[in-house]
Order: sequence, then C-alpha cells, then structure tokens
Amino acid sequence: MSEADLGRINQKSQTFSCPSCGGRMTFDPETQKLKCPYCDSLKAFAVSTRTPNEYDIRYAPPVSDSAWGDETRTVRCNGCGAQIVLTGETTAELCPFCGAPHVLEDQSKAGIAPESLLSFRVTADSARQSFRKWIKGKLFAPSKAKKMAYLGQITGIYLPHWTYDANSTSRYTGRAGHYYYVTVQRVVTGPDGKRRTENVQEQRIRWEPASGVVSEVFDDILIVGSERLSAKLLSSVQPYDLTQLVQYAPEFISGFACEKPAVDVQHGWEKAQQVIDRQMKRLAERDILTHADVADVTGLKTDNEDVRYKLTLLPMYLSSFSFKDKYYHVLINGQTGKANGESPVSPWRVLLAVLLGLALAGAIYYFFIRDNVSLEEGFTYYIGRLSELLKRG
Repeated sequence: MSEADLGRINQKSQTFSCPSCGGRMTFDPETQKLKCPYCDSLKAFAVSTRTPNEYDIRYAPPVSDSAWGDETRTVRCNGCGAQIVLTGETTAELCPFCGAPHVLEDQSKAGIAPESLLSFRVTADSARQSFRKWIKGKLFAPSKAKKMAYLGQITGIYLPHWTYDANSTSRYTGRAGHYYYVTVQRVVTGPDGKRRTENVQEQRIRWEPASGVVSEVFDDILIVGSERLSAKLLSSVQPYDLTQLVQYAPEFISGFACEKPAVDVQHGWEKAQQVIDRQMKRLAERDILTHADVADVTGLKTDNEDVRYKLTLLPMYLSSFSFKDKYYHVLINGQTGKANGESPVSPWRVLLAVLLGLALAGAIYYFFIRDNVSLEEGFTYYIGRLSELLKRG
C-alpha cells in the first residue's frame, strides 16, 4: 500500500486546551473558530486550502485503520446499535439517533479517517428555532406529541458520506423505434348521436436492433455511509453545497459527535455503481434517440476506470422523540438550517380537516350566492378557522 497514494492524516492527538483557562475548546459554527465554553475565549486554527485528496479504490485501507488526528473513542447504542465516534472529552449520554440512554463504550476503532468535511454553519440555537418552526407547522400532529417533541434534545453530529469518481464506458444493446402511421376504420358517435365509420390515422412503432458505446466522467457521486436514517428523510433536508468542502482537520469536530460509517468503502462503491448504471442507461437511451423516436435499452455492460474515493463528513442536527412507544426523527441541515422529519398523525385532526373541507364546499354556495362574498374573502375566512381549530386540537 502506497503511503503517498493514501495520504493518510497521521497527526498526534490534540486536546485544544483554552490558552486562558485551560478548558477544552470546541468548534463554534458562528465564528468558525475554537471557542471555550467556560470563558468564551476564541482561537483561530489553520484551514488548509488544498483540494481534498481522493484515493485509488484498489488500495483502500482496512476498516480498522484510523488516523483522525485527535483522541477518539467509539461508543455503541445498546438500543439501536449505532456506533458514534467521540473526540476528546465529548460525551454522549443519549443516543442522537433513538434517544436511548444506553450508550456503552465500544472497543472498536474509529475506522478510516475522513478526508474532507463541510463545517457546521448553523448554531445549536438556530437549529432549535428551525425545529420549533417545523413542528409548529405540523397541523395534523397531536398537541401532546408536539409538546414532547419540544422537550427532545438536539445533537450536532457529522454523518459519514463516501464520494466516488470514475471514468465510465458502457456498451449497450437494445431497440430503436420509429413511428409510422396506418389508416384504419373506427366506429365513432357523432354530435347527432348517430354512429358512423371514419378513417383515422393510427400510430405504430417499427423496431430495429440498436447498439453502441457511451462514456461519462463521474465526479463526487455521494453515497451516505449511515444506515440509521432513511434515504428519503435525509434527502428532504438537502442539498448541501459541496463546493464548500474543506480539508478535514480535527478542530472542526471538536465538541461534536461523528457516526462511524456503517457502510464501508467497498459496499459504498457497489451503491455508486448502481447510480452509474442508471445514468449510463439514460445516456444509452439518449444516444438511440438521436436517430429514432423511441428507445429501449435491453443490455448494458459498464467498465469503470480510475475509480477514486474519499470519506467526507456532512453536518446535521438530530432530534428524536418518543410518542406511544415509537421514535420519530427530526433533521436540521447543519449547513443551511433546513428542517424536516417524522411526526405522528392524529386521526381526529384528519377527520376534522375532512369535515371542514366538506363544510367549505357548502359554504362556497352559501357565501357566493346568498351574500355575494368574494372568493378570496370566503377562502381566507375558512382557512383561518381550519388553522385555529387544528391548533386547539
């Protein structure tokens, strides 16, 4: 294994002590500096302007390799099984994924060190405001669940993601379809109600074999390394601005937790290949459509060369709350503050909304015909009543 190719970060453990009081300094999203939680002292640190390295996947180091550049330890949640990487004196009394209090020390290593990250830009206070705004807007959530959600903790955590580059070439086989038209007789009913026979043009497709070669250069295919959160939920708070990726430095994660990748580099590459295959199929279809009306790709063989990867960390605030023995997750993008999540639905609130909808339909006639009220005034009145009743429920 080439040390030059891997370029692993091999720094000694650092403690980031406050120069004023000796306390452990943590990364502050607002100032982008280290900040002491005891005396509020700030300390800048060097941020590399070098483009993050990408590594040849043929020489991916073993999962046990670890070089995070700071004192790290791994804990495992006894509830959901998540593995969390903690740095320095950072603690995790509750699991950020399920809220369980059963977090145990884990003897496994942190794993492959990240190469790049997006730093937190949103403070914890701003994340809480985004969370409150989101939960307040969930009109169909029970009031009791909303109150419990307000009590839930918010944890800043870096979620692992793999990025992959590849030069891909695909040989495809399929069919090229060309439209042509034939005249057929069809029985139709005329305006007078009488049935008669007419000649109409009917579209058909003439198929012929097709084959060819398409190529594409892929850059930074993003594959999430976490399995604790659904892809749908994660995508709901995206996108991230990956142009802001910086070289990993341990100062950025001081005071935050990181999830240990549940998906290793090779399994991540398998998922990336699925993304490549879908895109290459679209390119093959587009290639056929340059000389046909419709395309049908039936076979695709893709060769990927110069495959390179890196592990990157993306910032996320997590909150979870339990309602009727079920956990619900809420995510806040640590770069943009965008919030979304899961919440229970009150059947009574849904029923109330349906009944009010029916009442609205009847009121349209009542208002517009009897009292000559404008459409805008009528809708404004009933939407206001609906929101007021849902908030009370």
